[in-house]
Amino acid sequence: MKRLIHNMDDYLAVIALSGIIILISSNVIFRFVLNNPITWTEEVSLGLFIWLTFIGISSGIKHNSHVGIDYFVRKLPARIYHITQTLRLVIIFATTVVVFVYWGMGFAIHGVAKVTPVLGISYTFINMAVPLGSLLAVYHLSRVFIRKDRAYIHQERGLE
Repeated sequence: MKRLIHNMDDYLAVIALSGIIILISSNVIFRFVLNNPITWTEEVSLGLFIWLTFIGISSGIKHNSHVGIDYFVRKLPARIYHITQTLRLVIIFATTVVVFVYWGMGFAIHGVAKVTPVLGISYTFINMAVPLGSLLAVYHLSRVFIRKDRAYIHQERGLE
């Protein structure tokens, strides 16, 4: 169970990316070869892309592969470097909890009344990617803080 939760973001991202590739490829074939496009593929692909993006945030945090410009920070003395890296993770954690989890949940809940034009699916299903991906990111960051993982904090590697 622990391994499933730890890798859930990777599994969901693979499913979303595979779905996007299959749907768009199918629609290209249907549109240009059979001259009969599938009308709902754009909506579903857009929803899957949103899921891929927000679940990808969690995967990026888990693998410690998010973008950062740290040239000057790496030139600092070791003790100050450790403090700035820890502070960076605390700020990422706080921002993720407040902005993405808390406000993202409100964003998802308010999507109930809004539906997609072709399929009539509630935007709540699409918008749930924001708090879910963020909760997974908080889970990965919590593991770093609980284990006091110096290698992750110093950006030497991701979580294993």
